[in-house]
Amino acid sequence: MSNWTHVAAIVRIDCIRFSDTDHMDFDKIFGKERLWGAPKEVWDEYEEHPDHFLPSGSEGTLHKSVWENPDIGSIASYTVSIFGDLRDHDDPNAIIEWFKQKVDPLPVRQAVITVMNAYYGTVNWTYENSESE
Repeated sequence: MSNWTHVAAIVRIDCIRFSDTDHMDFDKIFGKERLWGAPKEVWDEYEEHPDHFLPSGSEGTLHKSVWENPDIGSIASYTVSIFGDLRDHDDPNAIIEWFKQKVDPLPVRQAVITVMNAYYGTVNWTYENSESE
């Protein structure tokens, strides 16, 4: 029987943008997707450089969606959603730690993640910026 891990995470990121062409590279920040039906080259790249990808299970990685604020004058520039269901991923705490490492260097407004694992329960983490208190 498979062990499933379900992930839902949101990160709101502050950024000063000076033009419509200023963008953050979220594939480099969080990693790329490797989906079940992806070409063999993507699976080969994952085997060689798993750190270039989002957390993975036996059938692929989590998904990532980016919302970019159309108002370039707004500091609240991006919202990144990371979500999905990983088959045969046994360590919800490893995903929490991965998420913490990814958001730590960013100018985070808010971040939260919930990881539910069929065998090992649910783990939650909420970003707390000591400067905002």
